[in-house]
Amino acid sequence: MAEANPRLVPLAPPTATLRELIAVAGRLVGVMKRETTALRSVSVAALPGLVAEKATLTESFAKLTRGFRNDPETLAAVTDALRGELEETFAACEEAARENERALVAAREANEKVLRAVVAAAEALRPRAQAYGRTGMPPAPVKPTDRRMAPVAVDRRL
Repeated sequence: MAEANPRLVPLAPPTATLRELIAVAGRLVGVMKRETTALRSVSVAALPGLVAEKATLTESFAKLTRGFRNDPETLAAVTDALRGELEETFAACEEAARENERALVAAREANEKVLRAVVAAAEALRPRAQAYGRTGMPPAPVKPTDRRMAPVAVDRRL
């Protein structure tokens, strides 16, 4: 009797794998919505965890979708109800991704504005290169509000 090739046997039934894909996509939508909310409310403490979770879920989602791309028979055998659920899930995922991208772009632009303002303020405070004075040292900086004293001579004779 011939033995079955273990590489040809699927690890899980196709509907279970499709359910897994739907579950991963749903979790990914939730993470992207939480990240979008955190970006808009400037809750930076939550962002590192959300970014890490989003990266993991995105990788899982891509891996699952690649598996189905290589297995068109499974997709052809999907019921109408499951196909509708997949379409709804993908549409929600795309919408969440668009919103997330808009929030990320806005946050990056805001960060760049703040960074430019900090750089401009630091440049304004930075001393400018000046020539050396008679002593060989650079002259002391003159503040615009400093007033110069006029020389005065006092006669101490009585």
